[in-house]
Amino acid sequence: MKKLAAILILLATLLVGVVWWQHRTASHPGTTALTVFCAAGLKQPVEAIAQQYQRESGVEVRLQFGGSGTLLGQLRVVKQGDLFLAADDGVVADAQKAGILREILPLVRQRPVIAVRPGNPKHIHAIADLLRDDVKVALANPDAASISRVSRVVLGETWTKLAAHAAVMKPSVTEIATDLALGAVDAAIVWDSIVGQFKVEAVEVPGLSAHSENASAAVLTFSTQAAEALKFARYLAAPEKGGAIFKANGFTPAAPRAP
Repeated sequence: MKKLAAILILLATLLVGVVWWQHRTASHPGTTALTVFCAAGLKQPVEAIAQQYQRESGVEVRLQFGGSGTLLGQLRVVKQGDLFLAADDGVVADAQKAGILREILPLVRQRPVIAVRPGNPKHIHAIADLLRDDVKVALANPDAASISRVSRVVLGETWTKLAAHAAVMKPSVTEIATDLALGAVDAAIVWDSIVGQFKVEAVEVPGLSAHSENASAAVLTFSTQAAEALKFARYLAAPEKGGAIFKANGFTPAAPRAP
């Protein structure tokens, strides 16, 4: 009897699965999972938004994270995927030049800041303090991550000195923020939007924090389901949907995109 009951339960489970799949394919004909290449600094809110979108729409969202520069390099080679979530305007411009973007929707606005451990024990208040011998600094690789790509342009020659002084250089902004949160370094240059996620403090300094960039969602030209990808992009940008989750995670709404 126990064996028969187990078989009946298995058959019932399979039947439910078949019915669910038929309902899903009927609701979303020709749709498979969306593949989204997402900047590492957007990971926490985008994961939450993707889960909410899947519950509401039945469309699976598969996320791949990394530095914006790293992801752009991958997209240029593989030419597969549906959406690209880039952390700065420069990467979006480069992707446009490469001819891999369709519609672009700004999501959030981010500013570079110096992140320090709680209480700022090394008393870091200026870029010059990052060059002190007693301060260990973590930086992201500017060829891989938007935060350092932007900071290098903004800081000019000072960036060259910082890069030479850095105790560690890693591929993404989240990796250096993690090093700081763990106490492995004394400071890092990160986006203001992720400071709260890692329980570190932000130090805003002239010449760095006055600069800001849009993080945007863009439909990829080689997407085989561009209409569905655009729906998710609009969901990410909608103030009452993705926008609410971004705001709850400490992000600032994006500035309107210039025509």
